[in-house]
Amino acid sequence: MIRSMTGFGQGEARSDEYSVQIEVKSVNHRYLDLFFRIPRQYSPLEEAMRSEIAGRIARGRVEVMLTVEEFGNKERIVHINDGLLQAYLQAIAAVKGEMGSEEVPSLSLILSLPGLLEVDEPPLDFEELQRITLEAMGFALDGVERMRVAEGRRLSADLQDKVEQLEQLCLQLAKLAPQVVEDYRGRLRERLEELLDGTTITEERFLGEVAIFADRASIDEELVRMASHLQQFRETLQTKEPVGRKLDFLVQEMNREVNTIGSKGNNVHIAGHVVTMKSVLEKIREQIQNIE
Repeated sequence: MIRSMTGFGQGEARSDEYSVQIEVKSVNHRYLDLFFRIPRQYSPLEEAMRSEIAGRIARGRVEVMLTVEEFGNKERIVHINDGLLQAYLQAIAAVKGEMGSEEVPSLSLILSLPGLLEVDEPPLDFEELQRITLEAMGFALDGVERMRVAEGRRLSADLQDKVEQLEQLCLQLAKLAPQVVEDYRGRLRERLEELLDGTTITEERFLGEVAIFADRASIDEELVRMASHLQQFRETLQTKEPVGRKLDFLVQEMNREVNTIGSKGNNVHIAGHVVTMKSVLEKIREQIQNIE
């Protein structure tokens, strides 16, 4: 069964040291495009998460947001960047000299200067953190997959209906096709009688002209190929693999056949069916843009 590229899922996992929450959102994209929102200190987890996503999603833009909470009283050491402090103080003194000010900067102002205070974070238990991160990721991807499958079912049902519409239109075209030649035969005979009044034209010559037109106006091959494309389209909708690109290719091929039918079928009723078929194919093309 086909799957949509639209989905959302959340996952959470915890241990004695960490709690991890992950949100995953996926939307349409031609390829697999991953985007992560991860606090800098946890960026080493990205590679494992990428691998996990790539194993379950083939196409789509996937956005991942990671939140980590650490438990326990872990010792952190805060120290002052002495070199940076001296540079700041020299800059402050220079500004005071230029302005002729005796104002003394407050301690809170100095401590708020960027980069002055540095924090030594305790080492991460990376193995444990990665384990529960992947566990949370699994739960989130389960949610994404459920949504993608449910939306895929709705898309499949709609596409099946549209394929049936096209099949019915092809049957109607097959019934109209012989009438094109008959109409041409009648028009040709009338014109020849007007132009050649008082003269004679052999029946063989007349039938030869009609046969040439019939060969040029025949849409039998296009209808046979169209039926084949529609059958492949139906079968593809039942496969479990990502099929969006294949379906897009089949729609392009069907459009090509319909355009040829429109150029060859010299009949107002055929032209009307061709317009309808193009409209249905355009709706199908729009739908399959969201299929993985």
